[in-house]
Order: sequence, then C-alpha cells, then structure tokens
Amino acid sequence: MNIERLKRQIKEHEGVRKKAYKDSLGNWTIGVGHLIKLPDEHNLLQVSLADVHVDQLFLIDLNQAIDDARKFIDANDVPEEIFEVVVNMAFNLGLTKLLQFKKFQKALKEKDFIKASEEMLNSRWARQLPNRSQELANIMRDA
Repeated sequence: MNIERLKRQIKEHEGVRKKAYKDSLGNWTIGVGHLIKLPDEHNLLQVSLADVHVDQLFLIDLNQAIDDARKFIDANDVPEEIFEVVVNMAFNLGLTKLLQFKKFQKALKEKDFIKASEEMLNSRWARQLPNRSQELANIMRDA
C-alpha cells in the first residue's frame, strides 16, 4: 500500500477544513472528513484546528479505515491499488456501510475487478458521490 498516495487521494476527495461544517448528509465534520461524534467531540464545533491537529485526526481516521478495509478484504489477496480503493471507501463509509456492499466484496474475492467496479457504481453511495465513486471505480476497473 502506498500510504502517501492514499493520503493525497483521500484529502482530495474529502477536502481539508479547519472549522466544523455540515457535510452533504448534514453531519458535522471537521479536518479531513472527520465525523464529529456528539456529544463527546462537541468542543470541535467551536474551534479552528491547527494543521497538526488536522493531521492527528486524519491519521487516527485513516488507521481506522485501513483496519476496516482489512476486515472487508485481505490486503494480500488484491493489488495495492485495489486495496487503497477499499480503504478510501472505508474512510468515507465506515465498516458498517461498507459491509453492505456484498456483491462488491464477492467480486473482489473472485478478483473480478470489472464486476467490482460495476457494483461500486450500482449504489446509493455512487449516486451521492458521483465524482469520487467514478474515479475509484475507474481505478478498480483498470487494475
């Protein structure tokens, strides 16, 4: 896994914001797509994060996404670019929602990356995030 490429890609998809904002689904978010967990992180609604704190939150969330992706598919069973796509999806969706992509997961296990890309695009996630999903599906398809 190329962690620097993955970090750049996720930052590009999520954006970087030092102040809390509501995402497209109306959830309070800060940093690099960090979902603010209320009431535990209520203080994040009123602050402007320093770069170092943005990076700290991002690394915590990225490590969680990597762990979640490993629960979804064995990283050793797919090319690194494919695993990075799964990590990106896990970062955005979380494990619970990612696990709903059963046909996608089956296609990955069968190494049918064209079918996997089709399953990615055949989802509410793809309709909500058409640019991100298309870019990731293209990576998947071309692997």
